[in-house]
Order: sequence, then structure tokens, then C-alpha cells
Amino acid sequence: MIEFAKADYGLEEIEAVNRVLISNYLASGPENEAFEQEFADYIGVKYAVCVNSGSSANLLALASLGLHKNTYVVTGACGFPATVNPIIHLGLKPKYIDYDTYTHNICVQDVFNELKNVKAIIVAHTLGNPIPFIDMILDAAENLQVPVIEDCCEAVGSIYLGDKLGSCGTLGTYSFYPAHQMTALGGGGMVVTNDEKLYQRMKSMRDWGKMYDWDSSMGGVKTDYSSPIKYHRGYTYDTVGWNFKLPEANCAFGREQLKKLDSFKKIRIKNWNTLNEGLKNLEQIYISPMTQESNPFGFCMDIKENRNKFGLYLEENGIRHRPFFAGNILRQPAYQSSEAWSFKGSDYLMEHSLFIGCHTKMTSRDLDYIIGKICAYFGRS
Repeated sequence: MIEFAKADYGLEEIEAVNRVLISNYLASGPENEAFEQEFADYIGVKYAVCVNSGSSANLLALASLGLHKNTYVVTGACGFPATVNPIIHLGLKPKYIDYDTYTHNICVQDVFNELKNVKAIIVAHTLGNPIPFIDMILDAAENLQVPVIEDCCEAVGSIYLGDKLGSCGTLGTYSFYPAHQMTALGGGGMVVTNDEKLYQRMKSMRDWGKMYDWDSSMGGVKTDYSSPIKYHRGYTYDTVGWNFKLPEANCAFGREQLKKLDSFKKIRIKNWNTLNEGLKNLEQIYISPMTQESNPFGFCMDIKENRNKFGLYLEENGIRHRPFFAGNILRQPAYQSSEAWSFKGSDYLMEHSLFIGCHTKMTSRDLDYIIGKICAYFGRS
């Protein structure tokens, strides 16, 4: 079976985890702090906050903005629920925009049309491919003082106009789920920002709402009554937070993966290009394009004929695939809305689109096999 995704790790990650197991820390400690600093340096930002998942990263990032309930937030009507759910969980209102069937990303013009009507934006760079004209969206949003969260959960390491995705918005979020470009021992996520106030707020909210940086401020004193309410600083709470901390073993594993991320990216690009070259002349499929500096999450195709029949064929021949995530999310049972019919692009992707793997564990034999089977399905050999 050729999986659509597969984690790639070796002795370095195993030794890093063993290093933690013989140390004094299991919960977040020095490995966490090092991972945050190294990740911030890699993305090119001042601050990074490590969390337990990409979903938590999105929730923490949006919560840090302190938006009033029932205010509108722009998000995509298509894709993975983790981008939409924080809006709903926080009592905000999603302002959905359609997806473009050429780029398989949000419709950029729709974002501009809604900017004056919303208080924030959270949108995803889909399958590792940057949202077109994201720089123009960020400039327009900044002029209107609308914060932008770049959901880079599928796009860690991708670059747009020389900058790492997630580095130019108000906040950037990432996932280290094992199906993604790197993993932190099967989970983990990160939020990045250049805004110190947001950083401090997120550090507090991630750690149950504790005062930011309380431990270093104590200077080794176990009991300190100098906090605002004259109480132990370690148990004084500035925010209503969560426990989103990532254990030390995960952070140590993630640090080693980060060192390999650029080499992983080269292999993914090579595999994507091999599939594209072998399948690009098939009239029955449309291949979602990738920019030269994307870190592709998968190889996405729109099937003009029966997508489900083709997907079954792939599975029967040992080629794992996935649909275009939730498709039009407003057609899903948990989100059903009368607005669903108005998102034609999202409907199209829900009916016609799927993706297969281009991950680092795929061999040239795997790629040749996939190309051969797909060509055979469409009557080409």
C-alpha cells in the first residue's frame, strides 16, 4: 500500500527522545524553549509559542486577539474544519468565502470584498501552496487594522516572495501532525508572531492562564507575594486559558525534524514534479498547480468524470488517497447552512477533487507505479 502520507524520522529523533527520558523534565521545559526559538528563527519572526496541535494553534491565535463575541471573521468555506472551528468555539461569526477551482485556495477578490465588514481573517494556505496575492491581502488588512492569521498547518516551509508563510501576517499557525511535512512525535503545533503583547498573552493562555514568565521572574523564590493580588506568582492568572503545552519528548523530536525540513522539502518537490510530468497530459484530470517555493503536502487532482469511482480504483490498486478535506463545509452535518448553495467553487472541489501523496518515503518505483496505474485507468499506457 502506498500511503498518502508517512512520517520520516531516524536515529536522531530517537536519541533526542531518549535524552528527555533520562533528564529531569517530561512536561514543557528547556526542549520546549529551544524548539520555540529555533522555529522562530527558521520562520524569520521574533516569537513562537509551542502547543499540542495545529488546531490548538488556531484557537490560541484567534483567542489572543480578544475579539468581542458575535463579530465577523473571514474564513474559507472549503477545506479542513480546524480553520473554522475556533471562530465558532469563541462565539464569533464566520464570514465564509468561496474557493477558487484553479488555485484550490480562497477566492482572493472575495477577501477584499469583505475586509470592511470583519474584525479578523483566518485563512489556510492549502496543501502547501501559498494563497495568491497574500501580500496584497496583508497590506489591505493592515491599512484597515484587521489582523490576519495565516493557517500554515499544511504549509510549513513554504515561501512566498522570499518570506516563509506565516511570517508576514499578524500571526502564523502550524501543525506537526504526522501526515504533515514534519512532526513532533505524532503531534504538536506552533504559533508565531512579531507582536510582543500577543506573544505574552498566548504564553499565558497556553499555560492555564498563568502570569506570563512567572517562573523566571520568581528568581528561585518558592513563595512570592509581589504579584498584583499579592499572591503566589505561579498561581496568579491573567487570562482564562487552556492546557495546550507540548511535552518535552515531542519538542525534542520536533527539533530534529526541523533540522531536516528543508531536505524533506526538496524530496517532496521532486516527487510532486515527477507525478506532474507523468500525468500532465491526461485530459481527464486537472492538476492543481504548485509554486516553485511551495512545500507540497500532497498531489491534488480534479477528476472530470466520476471522482468516487476513480478513488475506489486507486484504493483497489494500493494507492491511498483523500478527498479535498471537508469540501464545502456548509454541507457537512455539523455546519449545515442555507448559504451552502452559494459556494460553487467549494461544491466543485467537494465533488471532483482528491489528492495522493508526494511524501519523502515514496520511492521512484512507487511514483512509476502510481503514474502507470492512473494512465491505465484513463486509457493511456
